[in-house]
Amino acid sequence: MSTTVRKLEEILVAGEKPPAAEWQLRAVQSEQCLSYVAWNTKTKEALVFDPKEEDLEAYLSIADELSGYLWLGIIDSHTHADHVSVAAALAGKLKAPLIMQAKSPSQRVDVRICKETALPTHGGPLRFLLTPGHTLDSITVIWGPFLFGGDTVLFGDAGRDDLPGGDATAHYESLQAVKWAAQPEMILLPGHDNSGGRASSWATQLKVNASLAQKREDYVREAEAFDAPGPTFLKKSLRENFK
Repeated sequence: MSTTVRKLEEILVAGEKPPAAEWQLRAVQSEQCLSYVAWNTKTKEALVFDPKEEDLEAYLSIADELSGYLWLGIIDSHTHADHVSVAAALAGKLKAPLIMQAKSPSQRVDVRICKETALPTHGGPLRFLLTPGHTLDSITVIWGPFLFGGDTVLFGDAGRDDLPGGDATAHYESLQAVKWAAQPEMILLPGHDNSGGRASSWATQLKVNASLAQKREDYVREAEAFDAPGPTFLKKSLRENFK
């Protein structure tokens, strides 16, 4: 399983404008799973979002380049069912808190988000939205120009709701919450993309993402009818990520 690391400019779809130069990002991808390292060159702050066990060396390599930065947090958007998270180990190595939603079953979480809130940073508020649906403990995170969608909002789609803790009605309401919080120029960074890994502005998502335009009854009906094989490493992922 190979790991690919790309700059933000390499994953933005054609025609999208990158954010101000001080906001930098690397997308780390193995198979269809996307994780991110984001930082601000002016404030010397950085964070990691949804790190995967197989990609640990990639995160550490990026961290070496960011010597002297303050690591705001290692954030897991939810309890993953398709890969083993390395968030706890990475938090220890980078001396940063592991941040998850309050309903996460993991005993290794340092900061638990129990309501919509924002933590102050020099680069601007680090904002957390409670967005259950894909799982009970899903969160969506906004920092500066970046909107980290996890499995709540994907590129042109929404995450599946048929895995443990999934709730299509809750997911619909979470999408409405993200629509309310997001600004058109923000860059959506999805947790998965089966077309190679893409990012776009929120304005573009409002045009191309059918899930964001559906009525509640249509979204719930389609989400509840979804039928696909479970993730290959479902049992292992849940066993390890529940620790």
